[in-house]
Amino acid sequence: MSKLNDTKILSFRRFERADADTEITYDIAWPVEVIECYANKATDGELDALAETVLELLTVPEMSYRKIASLLMVSEEVVKMILSSLEAKKYYFEKKVTDMGKAYLQDKEVGEFTTEKVFGNMFISLMDGEVLPYFYPGKLPWAVRGEEIYTLSYDNEIDGIEGKGKKDLDLIDKVNRAYHRFGKINKMSQDQRRDSSKREIEFYEESLVERDFSEPETLAQAEEIRDLDKARIKILDTERRRVYIKTRFTVKKAEPEKFIVESPFPVNFTSWYSESFRRMRENNELIYDPEFEEFGLDYFCENITTKFYADYPEMQSSNFEQYIKVNFPNMRNSSAAEALLEKYREVFNLNILCEEKHQVKRHTVITESAKAIELILNNYVANTDKANIVRQYETAIRRQEDIESMLDNFGIEECAAKFKEINAIGYKTGVIAQKISIFNSFRKYAGKTVLEKYYYLIAEAYFNEQSKFRKLLLTEGIDIIKMLDFINEKRNKYGAHNDGTKPLEIPQEDYRVYQDYFKKVTVMLVNYMD
Repeated sequence: MSKLNDTKILSFRRFERADADTEITYDIAWPVEVIECYANKATDGELDALAETVLELLTVPEMSYRKIASLLMVSEEVVKMILSSLEAKKYYFEKKVTDMGKAYLQDKEVGEFTTEKVFGNMFISLMDGEVLPYFYPGKLPWAVRGEEIYTLSYDNEIDGIEGKGKKDLDLIDKVNRAYHRFGKINKMSQDQRRDSSKREIEFYEESLVERDFSEPETLAQAEEIRDLDKARIKILDTERRRVYIKTRFTVKKAEPEKFIVESPFPVNFTSWYSESFRRMRENNELIYDPEFEEFGLDYFCENITTKFYADYPEMQSSNFEQYIKVNFPNMRNSSAAEALLEKYREVFNLNILCEEKHQVKRHTVITESAKAIELILNNYVANTDKANIVRQYETAIRRQEDIESMLDNFGIEECAAKFKEINAIGYKTGVIAQKISIFNSFRKYAGKTVLEKYYYLIAEAYFNEQSKFRKLLLTEGIDIIKMLDFINEKRNKYGAHNDGTKPLEIPQEDYRVYQDYFKKVTVMLVNYMD
């Protein structure tokens, strides 16, 4: 087995400040082998690697966004956003790849990449021989020495890493697949260019392994056939270095049995690392603490969870099932039940830690409760024709009287979103400036705040008579808008923020009203979501 000793650690990104009230974080040194390589730069204006892969998978019969999310190990929300962008480019329409999309996939084999090569690095995880999903252009960053860092161990003899011949061909295959899916270079600044005249570098001459495929029977086989012709990386015949890369894993206090590993690179394919970490834990690989004491990884993680429950025994006896049954009886039968129950369990546990143990501040409960409401609103937004609604709004709602007319349709006289959108009206033109309109965040995303999300849903209810949110407004009345305004305002004023400033203490009465509104709003939204 190998451990850190005096080896320095490469650091590729700064991790954001964690909220100590809700999370515990541990820095990890992840052992890798550095593979130096040249990659072709992608032509400007093409789809990025992830969007392109999604488009390709959509050509496979009976492929859904859920299957794609599972296959690529990304969230369903990410895939939905990509589908929206593909529809905007007219590559995808009515659950089918269009002729334009098929033409793109056919033509990109010759037009996708330029002849310009970019020097960079890819990395092989020494824990399992898999390729990390990132291409790092240019020279490696300066190494840093971590003091409080846990070190993953690895066996010195990893299959597929040592030796030449077929193992090298398998490695080239793996690297090219990982690069095409996650690491394609779309842009590169002038100062990152490498002067190739400084030294001559030899390449491995082997191409990908030749294989004879019959008609594909599975998604994996279909993907493999498509990927064989997409190699755009050449591995340099230079000495491979074994180093450590700094990353970290996070344990949420509200879910102490769940471990999330963050990407060490700027592009965050978190699920890849969490899944790899899960496999390591199943194999009970070794990990060393800062004092170089040795632990089995599964025992190490289990001890973290056990210690937390020992410190807060009330977490063991709390009845979350009864809480959901009494307060939100329809949540378990909703289409988003799995995601909602996970988030509401977290809020439930935080409430216990706040009210009974006084180990969590009220601002933390407010922040996570607002995120739970946002999650439900996201599900409403995801089931709308977002591109069409944005287009209709920007065409029909241009002046203050248009805004007021739309809101009057549901009996809404005043709300925070109205004032914000009126502030986006140009003083001279009298017309909404799109760049500062609430709807600006819906061109690519699902809105950033409770306020943006509910205003979009009001507009969707205005333009779509079949809208779920329209039925809610017309049946339950507009009280929900007043409650959402209150939740949004208190979250912004008292909630936790990641800027290092100390949050304000929320008054007891405001906190009581917030909790009451949180439950009422949840019930309304869940009841009309499906």
